[in-house]
Amino acid sequence: MRSIFLALTVTTAYVLLRGRPEELHPVLRTCFAVLVLVLGMGMWRRRKRPSCSLARSVRAPGWPDYLAIGLAILSVECLFLCFLSVVPSHAESISGGVVNTLFPPRVADRQSANGDGDPHGTTVSGNWLWDSQGRRRLPLSSNARPSDKPEIFFRPRDAATSARLLRSRIYLRAFALEKFDDSTWSPVGMTPELLLPDESGIVNLKQPEGRPGPLLRGEIIQPSHPGGDDLFTAPQGATRGRVEQLRHVDPGIFRLNPAADPEQGHAYEVAARTVTLTSLLESGVLDRFRFPALPEDSHLLELPANEELRDEVINLSSKTLRDAASRLVGLRKLLWENYLYSLEIDNPEKLDPMLNFMRHEKRGHCEFFATAGALLSRALNIPSRIAYGWSGGKWYSGPGYFMFRASEAHAWTEIYLDNVGWVVFDTTPPGARTRLDIADTGEDLPLSKEGLPDFSASPGRSFEDSALWISRALGAGLALVPLCFLILRFRRGPSRIPGAASGGLLPEPPRYLARFRQACARRGQPMPPGRTLRQQLSSLAKTGQMPSFSEDLLKYHYAITYGNALPDKFRESALLRAINLWV
Repeated sequence: MRSIFLALTVTTAYVLLRGRPEELHPVLRTCFAVLVLVLGMGMWRRRKRPSCSLARSVRAPGWPDYLAIGLAILSVECLFLCFLSVVPSHAESISGGVVNTLFPPRVADRQSANGDGDPHGTTVSGNWLWDSQGRRRLPLSSNARPSDKPEIFFRPRDAATSARLLRSRIYLRAFALEKFDDSTWSPVGMTPELLLPDESGIVNLKQPEGRPGPLLRGEIIQPSHPGGDDLFTAPQGATRGRVEQLRHVDPGIFRLNPAADPEQGHAYEVAARTVTLTSLLESGVLDRFRFPALPEDSHLLELPANEELRDEVINLSSKTLRDAASRLVGLRKLLWENYLYSLEIDNPEKLDPMLNFMRHEKRGHCEFFATAGALLSRALNIPSRIAYGWSGGKWYSGPGYFMFRASEAHAWTEIYLDNVGWVVFDTTPPGARTRLDIADTGEDLPLSKEGLPDFSASPGRSFEDSALWISRALGAGLALVPLCFLILRFRRGPSRIPGAASGGLLPEPPRYLARFRQACARRGQPMPPGRTLRQQLSSLAKTGQMPSFSEDLLKYHYAITYGNALPDKFRESALLRAINLWV
């Protein structure tokens, strides 16, 4: 029982040190982890003393024993390091093949629902798996396994931009869709507009003049899409970009010209003013802005035609009160507390994906939370849409790059404010969002031979360095195993005193019996090994040295040795006093 309690405390401390629950401050989580470990060790050390005597080892452990144990632990750690460095990547591919073999219908459902695959697993920038008409359908079911392959890079132009992005969450937007129906987000369908650069080579994008927030400037590096659907990507709220030209094909979609060198992709400068609902709330200026009054038939206020889903959206939105800003905060809290973030969606009854999310299964990934946020906002007459891109990222301070991987693909809600424009309204639970990762000091940014970011390489240390350390760990682990056996083989053996070979293996006699043996030896009647107490008393009686306490000593000794009686401290103390007087 003690060991089970210790295992539970170690597991709890591990979960705390891994960052859960994320609502707690890291320092507080660490303190709790230490407290739990101390409590577990304290409870584990407490145990009842055995009623019988314990056998002793042949000899006391020496420094070779401790050295062998330490080397054995080090060997296990080295081999475990090799295991964790080599096996996971192969195990992931094996598990993927097993899942695809055992559950082919689910894979087929995901592919039919998404077009060519799952958005969380794509490694092609801009390929968000919309169909030939630019529509994006929510999946009926999902079992996404995002990879860590790089998809896009952002290099801040100045220190102010870097510092700002390191303090606040990054939202790198690729495109946005505004029309929703039949579990599908689709373009509005506007006449394409060609945006040409000015004399300085910059294409300006329209934003309200009063849009708050600091100006974020930097360079986007993204690969070229094989189909030519290269999207202009920038931090949310883009104001300009240094590109040849842009094709504005939908309110939230800007296309780039095909890359001159498809193998190198695109590299262009951008500027943006990202505004989030959280930043407006924290600065206390949200009350100064108003939501635009749009016609009831505006696509930005349109609710789904599915009556069950529409009723569910209206019912949930009615659970919030007060002004529009307070109701938005209430809606976000409602989604955070009542819905679970998960990349796995079962939907066994093949219901409408959003109806399954909001009423039945109540779990899904960021696209479901973003869609729910947009629909609930529309129920409050707040213009909204969904945006797709990346969030989180990994910062490499040396070269000054933010790297975004496939696992950091994200979708969020955007709401519109007068004199501000589109504002990020992220309804995905904070604990489920990918956090900003800081690269280690020795970790290199994946670069190609030309010194540009490499989209085909996995992030981390270089292959040569990793292989060197893995081989060193493997060699050390294998070499320490025979060394441990050699140390144990040549350690100091037990003493070979005749007649003492098995003496140390016997239980240590009780104090009263040991004291009685000493008293007999002093009176010239030693008690040889193997003689019982009854035989010794008979021998003393023959010589006329029978002690007065012999009957009490014999009864007590046989009662606790061969009977079920427990040791009695008071009787043993009385026997010890009588033995001392007899000597």
